[in-house]
Amino acid sequence: MNDKPTVVFLIPFAPRDVRPEWPTAGTYLQQTLRSIRNSGSENYRVVVVGNEEPDLEMGFDSRIHFLLFKLPFQPHPSHRAALRLDKLAKIDAAWRYAKSNWQPRYVMKLDADDFISSRLVGWLDDAGTEAGYLIRYGWFWHSGARYLIQRTEYLDRVCGSCLIVRSDLADRTGPFLTEVEGAVLDDAGSRFAVSDHYSLVPGSGTTTLLLNDTHQRYAAQFSCLGYELHTVPFSAVIYRASAGNVTGVSGDSARKSNLRMTLGAIRRTRFITQKLRKEFMLN
Repeated sequence: MNDKPTVVFLIPFAPRDVRPEWPTAGTYLQQTLRSIRNSGSENYRVVVVGNEEPDLEMGFDSRIHFLLFKLPFQPHPSHRAALRLDKLAKIDAAWRYAKSNWQPRYVMKLDADDFISSRLVGWLDDAGTEAGYLIRYGWFWHSGARYLIQRTEYLDRVCGSCLIVRSDLADRTGPFLTEVEGAVLDDAGSRFAVSDHYSLVPGSGTTTLLLNDTHQRYAAQFSCLGYELHTVPFSAVIYRASAGNVTGVSGDSARKSNLRMTLGAIRRTRFITQKLRKEFMLN
């Protein structure tokens, strides 16, 4: 088997104590892996990393590996930051495993409940020459919806499964660590982070291109290192969402934005076609 795959997917799997619906989490992961197995090209590898191996119907194989993560979930004053830090620690472990076993051309972080297009790996086989790619075009799917799905040109604003990094750049470092990952910023940095979601934040901590979760700032991170982040030219990911995490606004702001959000959602809504189901294994 080729030890130089085009891409390796790194999938962090949350521990049971923070995923109370454990069987559902396993089902979602299985659907994610099924979408990868549906790829038109087999030139990929997958590392799933978790505190215990989930019971999957299809299991793991020579291309899809499970890595046991022995570090327990670490508490943090911010529970959201604790979840991000657990996720990044698992991605770090998965990347170390991948580098020690293969020589992938690209690496992509993938959430354990999203879906990838069957075209993505083949496209990277043929066209993948740039330093990195941002997945801006994709789909926004309310989990369980049978007939409707929303198109988006801003997938990177809501979904962490949006960055493909050339392997030789994955460990390059810069000021990329923000409050999202639990870094402590001064007042000026905190205000900047709230007002500007796309630039580098003054006072950020140092980490690598791969080991941060501020996906709206990825283009700025590449630019900081002297590279341009290109765009995958087709809808490559389905982001699975529940009704409760569509927006974080509340109160008057929510009421004022409801009409705009509703009209925008209507414009973006499409029927789930048989072609789309087949491309993403969205069954």
